[in-house]
Amino acid sequence: MKNVAKNMRRTGMFLFRDAFIEAVQGEKPMCVVHAAHAAEILLKARIAQEHPLLIFSKLPKADPNKNTLKLIDLLENGRTLSYEELPDQLWATTGIKIERINQYCEFGRLRNQIVHLSMANADTLDVLAVRYSLEVLDPLVESFWGRSVIDFITKDPHDEYNNLVSSGLLEDSIRNVFTIDQRLRRLLGEVSRKGWETMRAHLEETDRLDRSKTNKDLEAECEAWEESRASHTNDDQDDGNVINLLFCPK
Repeated sequence: MKNVAKNMRRTGMFLFRDAFIEAVQGEKPMCVVHAAHAAEILLKARIAQEHPLLIFSKLPKADPNKNTLKLIDLLENGRTLSYEELPDQLWATTGIKIERINQYCEFGRLRNQIVHLSMANADTLDVLAVRYSLEVLDPLVESFWGRSVIDFITKDPHDEYNNLVSSGLLEDSIRNVFTIDQRLRRLLGEVSRKGWETMRAHLEETDRLDRSKTNKDLEAECEAWEESRASHTNDDQDDGNVINLLFCPK
């Protein structure tokens, strides 16, 4: 059972990263479910560092035919602590308190509403998930292991995540619902800041050019668009005729 905590931490961080990306991209309601699930795994991982058995609220009964308790016994006959029970166990075993405990508990109730009733008493689920991630879970995780969920995005070698950071899209999505404080600035880095500034400058220039266009300019653009659409329609019709000649000869 020596790798239980390590494996849980790894799984939890990747799930947290995916949940955070879902939240900043407005994918709801599952961003709430996944973020709460990630929190549950990560808190258990930190508790399990002290001892894996500490994450269980129910242990298997003693078997006279077995000399030792094995992981398979725990998986089949044990029960781990619930989301609601974890803060007290975290404090009792590590001395770490969740500062925003009310926000932690409310988010758990929101997750339960979605999972058990397929509804929630909130509209901005993605915004709530982003705030929960950045105000509750991520600072807690960084205090555990010195790593942030942002690190799992900015330092990931895959283009999908590199582009999110370098283009400024990730930072822009965060800025829509959250202030970039000193901690986030440190985590996002200068590449993200420069990408965001470049993106904003481009959008502002595009907006300025659009506002400067006259009615005549707009009419010319509409005519060009109509001509382009008509040309594509004719090309599609020609392609259809060729296919008919090839496959449906008279």
